[in-house]
Order: sequence, then structure tokens, then C-alpha cells
Amino acid sequence: MKLIITLALLAVSHAHIIKPVCDLLSIQNIIYQKEVLKENVNDPYQMAIDYNTNTLFFSYSAASPMTEVDVFEQAYLNLKTNEFHIISGIIGGFAATVDNINHKVYLGGRKGIYAYDYEADKATHVNPNGYSIWQLFFKDKLYYTAYPQERVYTFEDGNSIIVPELSHTMVQLVALDNDHNMYFSNSSGLFRLNESDKLIVELGDYNINSFTADINGNLYFSTPSGFYNIDNNMNVHQLADVDDVFGLVVDGDNNFIYGSGDKIIRLTPTTKKNCF
Repeated sequence: MKLIITLALLAVSHAHIIKPVCDLLSIQNIIYQKEVLKENVNDPYQMAIDYNTNTLFFSYSAASPMTEVDVFEQAYLNLKTNEFHIISGIIGGFAATVDNINHKVYLGGRKGIYAYDYEADKATHVNPNGYSIWQLFFKDKLYYTAYPQERVYTFEDGNSIIVPELSHTMVQLVALDNDHNMYFSNSSGLFRLNESDKLIVELGDYNINSFTADINGNLYFSTPSGFYNIDNNMNVHQLADVDDVFGLVVDGDNNFIYGSGDKIIRLTPTTKKNCF
């Protein structure tokens, strides 16, 4: 009996221990505080920011009531007003990118590429006979990767053209830096296609789940366990260890925004030094 009471007291004692919750993260010697922008969006992925309207576009996984399987939907979150809006009319909406020079938003799904109009709240097909879109990236023109082909294409004037240097190379995600060097990932890791000599360089065995460029065109990418950037000398640097990452973007104030689990989280600099 004495042993039972002792164990019970130990259990009660442990139950009342309050473990500190850390909402801080250090990136390049700067302390950031986590702020939850949106909850109850499963696996927020394929993020892009319209810097002109301060709007975050993303896809997320939603259960189909008819089949009880996940389907992908697209939505946006206004980073000023916190307005959340689901974008209708895109089957299997999965990808997003923004031409911030010409103020155009492009979305991708199983039936191809769409242009989104805020005022009409309408997504219009721009290549209705296109491939199923895996990812979109805009750098002077629109680039996309297709599934299940795993190839990278450009899309201009209504025409899709495969990137010739990568016509026989598997590509899942793609991004371009300010010098138009092309970075791409597949199941083997991260690679760069040099603009100057068209040589492909292997950069490492990274399990990449998103590429993004900040407002100045600097490149970043995420893996399920962290954030990275690619500097002006084309070197890769790990910025932070972060659990359960689905996607990453950088807002107009250079704050990091990422998807994690069923939340979208923003990291903003803080003067805090310790967890609480």
C-alpha cells in the first residue's frame, strides 16, 4: 500500500510540472518570436507572397467528405487584415507564384495554370490543356514543374516549352537567382544549372520541400527540418533547425513565414532572450 501511495504522489507531482514553452528561434544571431497567423489549415504548402497587396497564397490539404481522402485546395491570407479566403474553381489546387512587377498571381492545379483576379475573385485558365502542376516560380517569365513528368517548363504567350538543358533530368522544384542560375531539386538532392556555361553542379543531398525568393530576389529553401539560404556566391547556408516545416516565404519586412502542421507561423525579431 505504501508503494502504491508513493507512486501516486509521484504521478501527481509530475503532472503539475509546468514545462517552459519556447516561442523563440535564433536565425543568424537574431532572436525571432513565433506568431501564429492561421490555424486549422493542414499541411500549408507551396507559399507565395504578393508584395503589392501583402497577401500570402498557399495550398493546404482538406479531407473530401465523399471519399474521406485528402484533396488540395488553395487559399490566401491577407497579412495586414488577417482575412482568409478559399479560392474556388481550381481542381487539385497545389501551386502559387506571383509576378510582383506586373501584379499578376498565378495558381496551378491538376488541370494546368490559372491567373487569379482579386476583384472578380476568379481564377481563369491560361493553359487549359496543360500538365498537372507541381510547382510554379516566376523570374522574368513563368516557370513550372509538371507531375508526374517531373520536368521543368517555361510558359510564355500561351506556350509551354521544356527547358532544353534539363529535358532529360528529373525536376520537382525549381528557382532562379538574380543572375538566372537555375536551382532545382529532385529525389537525389539539390543542383544548380549555371547560366554561364550550362553545366549542372550538385550542391548536396537536401530533402527540399519549397523554394522561395524574397522581395530582392534572394533565394531560400526549406526542408522538413529547417531553413536555408543561397548567397550571392551561390553557396548554401543553413539558417535554423525547425521541426515539421512544409513551406517557407519571406515577407516584405524580411520576416520568415512558414507552414507547420496545421498552422502558418510568422517569425519576427524580438528583444526577448529566454523561453517562458
